[in-house]
Amino acid sequence: MTSKLDILVAKAIAIRDGSLARVEPPLGPLPDPLPLNVTGVPRQLLTEEECEITETEPIALVEKISKGEYTSVAVTKAFLRRAALAQKLLNCVTELLWDRAVARATKLDEHYKETGKTIGPFHGLPISSKEHFSVKDRYVNASFVAWVENKVDQDAHIIEVMESLGAVLFVRTTQPQTIMHVETETVIYGRSVNGYNTNLSCGGSTGGEGALLGLNATPLGMGTDIGGSARWPAASNGRYGMRPTAGRSPMRGLCGPNGGAEAISGAIGPLAQSRKTMEYFFKYMLGTEPWITEPTLIPIPWRENPLTPGKLKIGVMWTDNVVNPLPPVARAMKIVTEALKKGVPGWDIELIDWDAKGHDDAWKLTSELYYNDGGERVAELLASVGEEQLPLTKWIMSENPYVKKQDIHSLWDLHMRRDAYRTQYAQFWNESGKDDGHPADVILCPVAPGVACLRGTAKYWSYTSHWNLLDYPGAVFPVTAVDQELDVPEKDYTPLNEQDRFFYELYSPEKYVDAPVNLQVVGRRFNDEVVLQAMKIIENALGRDS
Repeated sequence: MTSKLDILVAKAIAIRDGSLARVEPPLGPLPDPLPLNVTGVPRQLLTEEECEITETEPIALVEKISKGEYTSVAVTKAFLRRAALAQKLLNCVTELLWDRAVARATKLDEHYKETGKTIGPFHGLPISSKEHFSVKDRYVNASFVAWVENKVDQDAHIIEVMESLGAVLFVRTTQPQTIMHVETETVIYGRSVNGYNTNLSCGGSTGGEGALLGLNATPLGMGTDIGGSARWPAASNGRYGMRPTAGRSPMRGLCGPNGGAEAISGAIGPLAQSRKTMEYFFKYMLGTEPWITEPTLIPIPWRENPLTPGKLKIGVMWTDNVVNPLPPVARAMKIVTEALKKGVPGWDIELIDWDAKGHDDAWKLTSELYYNDGGERVAELLASVGEEQLPLTKWIMSENPYVKKQDIHSLWDLHMRRDAYRTQYAQFWNESGKDDGHPADVILCPVAPGVACLRGTAKYWSYTSHWNLLDYPGAVFPVTAVDQELDVPEKDYTPLNEQDRFFYELYSPEKYVDAPVNLQVVGRRFNDEVVLQAMKIIENALGRDS
């Protein structure tokens, strides 16, 4: 007898596969055997024009559409086909929105033909989102089998905003069970993988977006981040991603089991092909004043270039003193700091060592704040249809010694401890200016101990989740890739603790062939613009015209 769980899973898979069957013309067969690094496969199966479109920087692509060099329909179909190919290679799509996307692109082309004008700064640009963003008249399961038949009647607010600016939502992507892993695997869709090395994870929880992005199958993805969920996937795939300060981007219309739990607030941020695209996203998205219809948002427009040329102080956090970065990440930190020491015209750059104070205890507090019902609602939702807890769900929720059900008074106490730590960390930050009256502008640090991870090993989030606890904005950018000769482990390394030992003993460069290496820039609360401007300066130091 077929179980309810099997019936629901089959329905979700049928929706996904039915949407992929809409691809015109159909994709040819994949190369056999497939290489470990599949990022070159699209050039074997897509047309030259499709590759040219999908590999054009997004802002430049919008400009080409606005000049009539490409139609919105041609651009949309090119990305639909590349996303379908990404699904075949990486298992990262939950649904192609072929009919919706083509119909919208057609209307945009008609408007352009009639008026000679675009309707906004994203006119004709395809965008993607993780599956738990509501999409009108579609099912939204948030990776829970029990919710496979949950149909919604309105788009998420961020989708409404982006489409008002001319964007075209064209695909929805995978996320992990409970949307609380930094890998991506579910009972419904299985495991999503990394295009640079399919033995590795694409990150999570916005993992499908990261996989798409790494294969140039989306110009701009939207994800949520409550512990690293936008930054990990962007970094795992060698791209850009940001978690803004909570309250800056629209959040209405997300489906999840813990709505209303605000002990640590999530935030929607972009996953993008460039830093410029992330700035473009925030500038025009916030220019719509989304706080008018979502009053929980903070009414702060985007502020371009808040830093004036002069002194730029960067705190360099080589380690969080809990789990040391592995050789590829340590080398990336050296690459960037050495480049900064050579200087950037117009900037007096000072690098200071950042002492990671209190990071060892912060994860304990973060864990308590994530599941202050003890994980009860999630566990009940899974159990309602007999859905098993996957290993990383057990690790973060059921086996985590810091997760327990709070009563109202213990929850208040948790909030007071959180706020006390935020105050304490602000004092740490202020102390970085005690000698010259100029505290650090930003912190440069790892995104994770290592790079894109092996299955089931993403068991340390604190290089990202720590900033969620503080509600500090953070953004990631690519630096290099794992080098088989340069990134060898130290022979006489002494681990700091058992967590550190776990990652050190797991690591060897041959397991991570071609894996990208990213770093992170972090700023104070509501200093989102400072983070991206500092990133621009860092990239200038690396010789990139960003």
